[in-house]
Amino acid sequence: MAKSNPSLQRTQAAAIVLSTALLTACGGGGHPEPTPSRDLDLRIERLDQDLFRNAGDSATNFSLKLYAEYGSFFKDYVERILQAAPIDDPRLPIALTNFAMNPDWRAVQQRADSVFGDMGPQRAEFETAFERLLSYFPDSITPRVVVFNSGFNYGIAPTDSVLGIGVEWFIGPDHKVISLLAPDAFPQYLKERMRPEMLVPSAVKGWLQTHYTRDTRGEDVLTNLVEIGRVMYLLNTLQIEINPALNFAFTDAQLKWCEDNEFNIWTALVTGQVLYSKKATDVDRLLNDGPFTNGFPRESPGHIGEWIGYRMVSAYMKAHPEVTMAQLFALDDPRVVLKTYKPR
Repeated sequence: MAKSNPSLQRTQAAAIVLSTALLTACGGGGHPEPTPSRDLDLRIERLDQDLFRNAGDSATNFSLKLYAEYGSFFKDYVERILQAAPIDDPRLPIALTNFAMNPDWRAVQQRADSVFGDMGPQRAEFETAFERLLSYFPDSITPRVVVFNSGFNYGIAPTDSVLGIGVEWFIGPDHKVISLLAPDAFPQYLKERMRPEMLVPSAVKGWLQTHYTRDTRGEDVLTNLVEIGRVMYLLNTLQIEINPALNFAFTDAQLKWCEDNEFNIWTALVTGQVLYSKKATDVDRLLNDGPFTNGFPRESPGHIGEWIGYRMVSAYMKAHPEVTMAQLFALDDPRVVLKTYKPR
C-alpha cells in the first residue's frame, strides 16, 4: 500500500482467514458441550476508531499515544499490517494522517462504525468461544482482541497474544469501496464473504490455526487433512450457536453440495491416489482458497479439504467419546483418525 496515498486498486496479495460454523448435526461426535471453568470479561479494543479520531491532532503526537496504548501490536500494525512507516520514522504521523483522512478509507471506517456499533454482540460471542476454549485447554491464552482498519491488507492478524481483526473486511459486500477493489487480488467470491456475520468465526478460526496447528509442510495429504480437521472440529465446538455455513466460508448451496457428495469426494481422493501424496500441489489444491476446488465440479467450494478433514475428525470423536479435546490434539498418527471414517 502506498505510504502517503493508499490506492484501492492494489494488486498486493491479501491475507484473510474467512470461515463458517457447522452445527453438530453435521457430525459433532456426541461429546457434551463444555462447561466454562470461568467467566471472561473480554474487551474489544478499537484501534481503528482511535486512529481515525486522533489522526491529524497537532496538539499531541497521536502515534506515540497509540503506541503507549497498544504496545508492540501497534508497531506490528503500522509496519507489517498497514505498511505505513517504521515505528521510529518521524514521517509515521504524516503517513497515518494521510491514511485516516483519505475519503475512501474514512467512508469505509464510517460504514464499520455504523454496522458494528460498540460490537456488543461480537464481544459476547468471543467471550463464549474463549470460555469454552479454556474449559478444554485450561492453560490456553485468552487473546487481547484488537480491531483495526488495514486498508484491506489483512483480515485476521493473530500474534502470540493479540487477535487482530481488520474490520473493513466485514462491512458488507455492497459497499461501494469494495466494488472498486482490484478483481485480480479480490475476486468476487472473496468480496461476497465480506459480511458482518463472518467476523467472529473468521477471527476465532485464525486464532486456532495460529495456536493449535503444527507445521505440516512436506507431509502427506492425509496429515494435512487431519491437522485442519481438528481445528475445524474445535471451532465448531466452541461456536455451536453460529449459523450453519459460516465456519467453512461456504455458501449454503456449497455446504449442501458437500453433504450430498461426501462419498464422491472421498472416492476421488482415494482413486486419484492423492491421500498419501506429499506433493505440495496436491495439498494446495485441496486446502487453498478459490471459487471452487480444482478437479471437482464448479458447484464445489474452494478448500474442500477443510470439510473432509472435519468429517474425518468428527467420525473419530463420535467413535471414541472417551477422547478429550486435548487428547485429540495430541494424536500424532493421522491413520488412527482415518480408521473410523466411513463417508456417507
